[in-house]
Amino acid sequence: MNNPEEFAADLVDHYLGARLDAADAPAGLREAVVDFVTDALPGHVEPLMGAQLDALTHPGRTQYPDAYLAAEAAAEDALQQAAAGLRAAFAQAGLVGPARSFERGAAARLRDDPRAALRAELARIPRPLTRPDALAWSLDPAPWFSDSRLEQLPWPPSGLASVADMRALPAGAAALAHVVDGPHAGWVQIGLVEQHHTPARRYPDQPARHVRITLGLEAADDDPRPGPLPLGKAPWQLWTRPLRQLVPALTQPDTAAEHLRITDQPLVALTDAGTTMVDAGRNSGLGLPLYVLAPAASVVAALELEPTDGIGGFSLSDTTGEALICRQWHGHLIHDGNYAPLLPAVAGADLLIRPDLFTQLRDTIGASRCRAGISVRHGSVAQDGNLPEPG
Repeated sequence: MNNPEEFAADLVDHYLGARLDAADAPAGLREAVVDFVTDALPGHVEPLMGAQLDALTHPGRTQYPDAYLAAEAAAEDALQQAAAGLRAAFAQAGLVGPARSFERGAAARLRDDPRAALRAELARIPRPLTRPDALAWSLDPAPWFSDSRLEQLPWPPSGLASVADMRALPAGAAALAHVVDGPHAGWVQIGLVEQHHTPARRYPDQPARHVRITLGLEAADDDPRPGPLPLGKAPWQLWTRPLRQLVPALTQPDTAAEHLRITDQPLVALTDAGTTMVDAGRNSGLGLPLYVLAPAASVVAALELEPTDGIGGFSLSDTTGEALICRQWHGHLIHDGNYAPLLPAVAGADLLIRPDLFTQLRDTIGASRCRAGISVRHGSVAQDGNLPEPG
């Protein structure tokens, strides 16, 4: 390691940057954390990290294992050590406030937050078959992947070409799929994102490949412009905190309904809890899914939804009961040709709304303004690595 301090600074920015920003970057805190990490690198982090990678990965792999590694632990430990003296440092600078409220506020902004990962696990289901007819070809998970040298399956998958250039399904809201059975039978799928990913293989020699399908209900007077995903962006706390705390200006149902009637916008959002978001915010420990969807804030306001009480996944309710949920799934385990744990070839999420509320939402927007926006992308790379970010 040529420059330990520079490496430590990169670790701090990667693992802790968003949390330090959320705490308004207290003067000197980041620098103190970098100093602690720099001191820990040669005698602790480097040897432990090497031992972890030797134990948890195959020499031919290019990705870090799904584990809490020494670099992340060192950054977190350094933050806690430095933050423990934060109030004293402020006091020395002449800023003295109530001790309890200061400590609670600082802890809330700086602590690691595992709640999104825990809720994602509670929202997990077996992979559902719910999707529009135009995307039925995608039900076969990663069909191009073969364990045989002799069998060469089509790439891109058969059926992809039929929707590759589409930005919206022709039938509008009528093209959206309905859940067939189970506790949410009849509910309407207004959002879907699913990724099929197979790693590069040494034996046989195959590149890493991926397909990502995205579906989202949109409000628009004309067909959506090509390019962007049919999804907006939103904080994942839409699932856990009342809207009046997150977007105080958007709490009146009449105002939100008018906004839906006249504004072109995606009504489904990709939240900052997913690990593939460009501005994913913070690392929240193990277990974060690739994607977490949520309704747009204007939908929450117009339908007067609140986070569902009790322990659960991603769920909003109204006075009648559960109204809108996000489901999670991953599976179809495959191997990458090395002696390593199996990897899920498929991971996804969808957004379901109760039928009566879908009718209310469609009527509010105007049936002629409802669009079932889609995006289907595929790619292939010689070396396995991170997939392109949404957007």
